[in-house]
Amino acid sequence: MKYAYEDLSDGQFENLIVFLCQRLLGISVQGFAEGPDGGRDAKFVGTAELHPSKAAPWVGITIIQAKHTNGYNRHFLESDFYSAAAKKTVLGEEIPRIKELRKSKQLDHYMLFANRRLGGNAESAICGYIVKLQTELEMAGP
Repeated sequence: MKYAYEDLSDGQFENLIVFLCQRLLGISVQGFAEGPDGGRDAKFVGTAELHPSKAAPWVGITIIQAKHTNGYNRHFLESDFYSAAAKKTVLGEEIPRIKELRKSKQLDHYMLFANRRLGGNAESAICGYIVKLQTELEMAGP
């Protein structure tokens, strides 16, 4: 079944993601009010119930970020969302927030949700970009 996520408002999409994460991680997922969020639309602290699996769940602080677009049939590799070179993109503007949360030990795991189409190459590029960021932080030390 297809659902027209682009017809939702930003707030409705964020609420949907919080409900989804409550099912995946646990009922204690905390959604935040509209406004500046420092890179966090929701947060979970503890041991996840189902993610990434029951046998090996995430433990710690999980930050959840929802990125909604009203555009139809959009994808992750569009230049407004992600570019390895440009900082004025949706993801580029999140990176400093992720770095700060990680540096201040307020993030162990990061979940990014968007109502865009995700191709295999896009997943590899975006995950590689975020992993590179994590490696840079670990090399920089405390």
